[in-house]
Amino acid sequence: MTTQAVSVRHLVTFNGDRLLRNALFLATCLLCWFTVAPFPDLSDPQLLAPKADGDLLSQVTTVLLTGALAVFVFVKRSSLVLRTVTLPLVLTFGAFAVSAVLSAHPDVASRRIVLAMFTIFQASVLLLLPYGREHFARLLAAVAVIVLAACYFGVAFLPQFAIHQLNDVTEPALAGDWRGFFTHKNGAGVGMALLIFIGIFVYRVWNKLVGTLIVIFATVFLYFTQAKSPLNLLPIVLLLSYVVPRVRSTSLALVLILGTPILINLLTIGSVMFEPVRELISRFMSDPTFTGRDEIWRFALDNVAKHPLFGFGFEAFWGMPDLVNAWSYQESWGYRASDAHNGYLNLAVTTGLVGLALSLCWIILQPFADHRRAQTLNTDGALRTLFLQIWMMGFCLSGFESELFRGGSALWFLTVASIVGIRLMTIAQNRE
Repeated sequence: MTTQAVSVRHLVTFNGDRLLRNALFLATCLLCWFTVAPFPDLSDPQLLAPKADGDLLSQVTTVLLTGALAVFVFVKRSSLVLRTVTLPLVLTFGAFAVSAVLSAHPDVASRRIVLAMFTIFQASVLLLLPYGREHFARLLAAVAVIVLAACYFGVAFLPQFAIHQLNDVTEPALAGDWRGFFTHKNGAGVGMALLIFIGIFVYRVWNKLVGTLIVIFATVFLYFTQAKSPLNLLPIVLLLSYVVPRVRSTSLALVLILGTPILINLLTIGSVMFEPVRELISRFMSDPTFTGRDEIWRFALDNVAKHPLFGFGFEAFWGMPDLVNAWSYQESWGYRASDAHNGYLNLAVTTGLVGLALSLCWIILQPFADHRRAQTLNTDGALRTLFLQIWMMGFCLSGFESELFRGGSALWFLTVASIVGIRLMTIAQNRE
């Protein structure tokens, strides 16, 4: 065989491999962002019905995609993926399994544990698909452009499905707020915050113009969502992502990292637990109920006390028929809530204090230690900053929304990718 023929064969193989990686990356990311049902009709009364069973199409799609990624990993990078499985992660899912066994709905909890494992596996493999950081930036830019185009298209041509309306069955008061193809303006808001982080990364690594445009269009859309939590947290996360890597003291850096979610939870959950905190909030906020979340938090805290160790079962409490059907006009509307509207409290209800504590070891303490180590190894600064920003947004926003281990959440998916990404930076060399 001639040298030219060998070169052509190698080129075809390389292009085929690159095309496969691109396809898997885009399919994984876009399924995470769009789900299988974008632009939902929020005027549909079925949205109020109890939901014990998951969406079959979503489950089938998740299994098929996970299978495709598993084949890729088995052939290409199996040893590296295995090294991302750490003791805190194993113990966390061990606690989740116990919560499922003790649950009144063990089938539901077990199925959702498997789906949560699939999400972590997909996010881990996603990072192994690009050839290097520039390829990673190009793929993220493509995802960002597609997401922004779909959101703006919806606002322009499908406003009844992309902007909250007065006939929404759950929250008609949000009428006029942009949501794009997302279910809620808050989901759209945090999605735009994520795109801003991605735009900054694209600007630094690949293309300044594309990165700038992503940031501008995402910022404009974020403003029109009127999503208060992402709008308020975005500057805090950007500031912390600049300060924390420059703090020499590990103890001080840990205080900055832990202090933010602790303060958020003190001002939110603390407002229903401690009267002085509630009085303080009442003085400085026009709505000390946090748009009605305080009643849900009280309801959740009462139920944590009923099953404090292992909870009611992973993702097997909110929306269950026995809970929803027990509601009456004399009872708390927490019975009909979709979640605790606080990621930490949500885990405490569903997996107990044991599940919550072990989860925090994997979600916060392990990534913090990995990030400090990655700094000492002089790893790529732009990539490290991207992971740091997404990770911090994930655990900060969880003080207001139940994002932790939430299926179908772009924020949780990218938070997992960031946790794993920081880990990978400490055990593998960046390859351009």
